[in-house]
Amino acid sequence: MVKCTKVKELVVTTQDKPGMLAELSSVVASQGVNIIAICAYSMQGKAVFMLVSSDNQKVKAQATSKGWKVEDREAIMVELVDKVGAAKEVGDKLKAKNVNLRYCYGTTCTCAPDCACRLVFSSDNNDAILAALK
Repeated sequence: MVKCTKVKELVVTTQDKPGMLAELSSVVASQGVNIIAICAYSMQGKAVFMLVSSDNQKVKAQATSKGWKVEDREAIMVELVDKVGAAKEVGDKLKAKNVNLRYCYGTTCTCAPDCACRLVFSSDNNDAILAALK
């Protein structure tokens, strides 16, 4: 069984230079905010961070004040048991309902036997993700 919820993720675009993960993480931590899930990549001279946090508004305000471009996007957060085959089960359900993902990123947890794994999904129809996984 998986738990699915709509969430807001932040997409923060900065210069692509060494130390940007440290700089963004410092901004988040300075606000007393926790990163729940994060994905980052660089493309065409820009660093792009997609993240879900415990308080997106605080992060957005600080990131914007640094001159970084910040967008809010709807995404789906899926929590499932951290076990072999869990992502396959989710993928099979999405495939069965013909849901085409734009992207996915996630985290796992090994600190306790009942710790959840979190995946963040986005598609052109996020409601279809919810329907497929319920």
